[in-house]
Amino acid sequence: MARYKKCQGCGEKYIRESWHPPFRTFCSTDCAIVIARARQQKEYRAETRRRKVALKTVSEWTKDVQKLHNRVVRLRDRDEDCPSCGRTNAEVEVTDGWKPGGAWDCGHFLSVGAYPELRFELRNSRKQCKNCNAGSGKYTRKNYTVGKQYREFMVERFGIEEVDWLEGPHEPLNLTVDKLKALKAAYTAMIKELEGR
Repeated sequence: MARYKKCQGCGEKYIRESWHPPFRTFCSTDCAIVIARARQQKEYRAETRRRKVALKTVSEWTKDVQKLHNRVVRLRDRDEDCPSCGRTNAEVEVTDGWKPGGAWDCGHFLSVGAYPELRFELRNSRKQCKNCNAGSGKYTRKNYTVGKQYREFMVERFGIEEVDWLEGPHEPLNLTVDKLKALKAAYTAMIKELEGR
């Protein structure tokens, strides 16, 4: 009785003869060449990815982890209103939903520039509408108002002790590639959990 097997090269079924070695997965020499080339390309791409990862700087890793941090915060707070202006999801989506990247950002209560040690502190980050998170200069009235309202929200929601801790002195982050890899793995797991996978 003939034994049929699917060729990994062309996808067609072929008769597997008794003299074929058990690892044979192709119907002809042409298909064997196609399979071998595909494997070489896959190995080449994997090696290229490995080399790129090995050459990544702390700065590049930080950017990658920051994107994941921001995503975790937006997912965690998806049902929350903006902590600065108090607008609801529906109100923000109506006015700002057209903006590139969506209507929401991850807004740091204490800025990364002033408090770099709190860059990846989840307690220092909330989902914030783009209008409040960006577009206000350092010395403008809007920036003062947004920051004041954000602080009031934080005190009301989490208490003055939490806000005092955030505003207090902290140890420098001293980021290394290994620390950033661990953070990336932790954030990736959080994202999967928050997305319900």
